[in-house]
Amino acid sequence: MRLRHIEVFHAVYEHGSISSAARMLNVSQPSVSKVLRHAEDQLGYELFYRTKGRLVATQQAHELFAEVAEVYTGLSKLTRTAHNIGARKGGHLRIAVLPAIGLAVAPRAIARLCAEDDDVSSEITTLHSREMDQCLHERACDVAVGFRLAHHPGIKQVELGKPRLVLVTPYEAFGSTDRPVPIEALHEINFVGVRDSGPLADAFVNELNRYEIAPREVVTSHTYYAALALVREGMGSAVTDEYTAAALATPDLSYYRLEPNVQAPIYATTLENSPNANLVGRFIESLRAALAELSELNALDRGQYHNAGL
Repeated sequence: MRLRHIEVFHAVYEHGSISSAARMLNVSQPSVSKVLRHAEDQLGYELFYRTKGRLVATQQAHELFAEVAEVYTGLSKLTRTAHNIGARKGGHLRIAVLPAIGLAVAPRAIARLCAEDDDVSSEITTLHSREMDQCLHERACDVAVGFRLAHHPGIKQVELGKPRLVLVTPYEAFGSTDRPVPIEALHEINFVGVRDSGPLADAFVNELNRYEIAPREVVTSHTYYAALALVREGMGSAVTDEYTAAALATPDLSYYRLEPNVQAPIYATTLENSPNANLVGRFIESLRAALAELSELNALDRGQYHNAGL
């Protein structure tokens, strides 16, 4: 099938008539009918038949549409990408971040970068740690922001900070938030577990094992922000990174320091000799500034978080 065949077949299948497909494609009905007949001649079987004045897809058309839909989606994406490339005035940055970084840190950093240069455009996607390496090496992104990736030749990693874990509970479940909560206090309490969330969650599990502490894990989440939502619904307590806590803080929850402190560094990872190196470097500086602002906004060491400015 040629691309024009695909476009017409997709339109007729989706809209159920020649006239509706013609309106959608902004062409004449005879033109649609001609292309559709040519497609059927090329394929050697009918795609539609008429009954009671309307078009009905054949079984072959149903089978073919599943493949055509993917191609059509790809064509639409190609068209948008081509348009966006032509519309760019400055550099374009593709950013991959952990969900926790995507809540507040990365948007704030992108806003700072664009404020400095309004010709810069960007796109952002959230990935889990295990997906970061593939994204970077397939050159699907210019910079990946998350925990340390496995060392490979040709990549460069810059440490940005060491976020700590925060204990999140229903309001004042452990009393005043001025005092840290010893990790032993988590033994046998109702708890929202977090799995597959990278080195920070792994470090927390290691601490639990080291002190032989076993919270009662009533539900498990794979993201920190979902864990906070579950706490808000009364499912128990949870831990989250401080960036997620700062972004999603609400007055009905309390936020405590843990003792001992659990931290893990995050990095901006790029390919060496990246053609976008200058823009990546500027974005990393914006990230540092955004992290510094968030550190000032949250008042964990004074016992509480604030939403101000987020």
